[in-house]
Amino acid sequence: MSPFAFQKFGRKMLGIGAVALSLTMAACGAGGTSVSSTSNASLTACHVAPSDLSTGSGGKATATAVTPSLKGQSIKSDGSTALQPLLSQAATEFDTANGTSTAIGVGGSGTGLADVEAGKVQLGDSDIFYQDKTSTTGYTDLVDHRVAAVAFTLVTSQDLSSTVQNLTTDEIQKIYNGTYTNWAQIGGPNEPITVVNRPNGSGTRATFEKYVLNATNEIPGVLLTKDSTGAVASTITTTKGAIGYVATGFVLDPQYSSSLFPVCIDGYGATATNINSGNYKYWSYEHVYTKGQPTAYEAAFLAYVTSSNFQSMDVPSLGFLRVDQLSSAATATHPLPAGAQ
Repeated sequence: MSPFAFQKFGRKMLGIGAVALSLTMAACGAGGTSVSSTSNASLTACHVAPSDLSTGSGGKATATAVTPSLKGQSIKSDGSTALQPLLSQAATEFDTANGTSTAIGVGGSGTGLADVEAGKVQLGDSDIFYQDKTSTTGYTDLVDHRVAAVAFTLVTSQDLSSTVQNLTTDEIQKIYNGTYTNWAQIGGPNEPITVVNRPNGSGTRATFEKYVLNATNEIPGVLLTKDSTGAVASTITTTKGAIGYVATGFVLDPQYSSSLFPVCIDGYGATATNINSGNYKYWSYEHVYTKGQPTAYEAAFLAYVTSSNFQSMDVPSLGFLRVDQLSSAATATHPLPAGAQ
């Protein structure tokens, strides 16, 4: 080969190498993670809009049963942030009628269970049975009052709203255990996956681990230090490529309905129909625990929360389901733990 021909051949090979290097770099996401450019029709095979998550029409009930002897008294509750909107609305209506002061705090299901057991509050609010937490299995003096059922949903940030609408259980597990770190690895846009996760005391997280992750180990992602559904929602709305999970009532809230985008799981959205068919399992009972049998005040408040008036009006308007709305197919997916009644 002549020197001129050799130089020409060398330049050609150099160009091919540069193109190959460019293609290799283009196929990598942040941090050099290898990603796939293959499209995935499954990501848009199911779409659920915020309005689909409504459990029915309703409104605000008016407390009519008045107990004069309670006037001026007060009690406190804390725990589940998912349940807080329902109990806060009940407290406002109940207190207006009775002249009482029912303070509804948050802190996470684990906090609610621990605080009612310790006597710090009179009502402990939880998304989970106390028997399902190893740290609370000794709380045998707690009495469970199941006041509703709540559906949870995965949600993404706005930039993913048209491209990531459905995920398989396997994809979710691999996102949460760190196998997938870029949306392009499952056929989505080429941007990093930001997992917004809740602390260990969260009942929403415990329900997610039990019914979606199936005990798969998970990486912390953006681990929130405070168990707050509002904090999850705010983080997702301000973070590109983000995914997390919230109670469906927060997606229905006008504050978030245009910035949180619900995701189907295995082709099913978090609707009452899909829950009652047994196809959607990411939901839980909502519990209010008392330490022993409730006092007159506690019993009166719980009677209002479970009254037909409140259950038919406030429960559906806030995106919850009545316990008596759950079908046998739904309850079969959530058998009661040992010791629960």
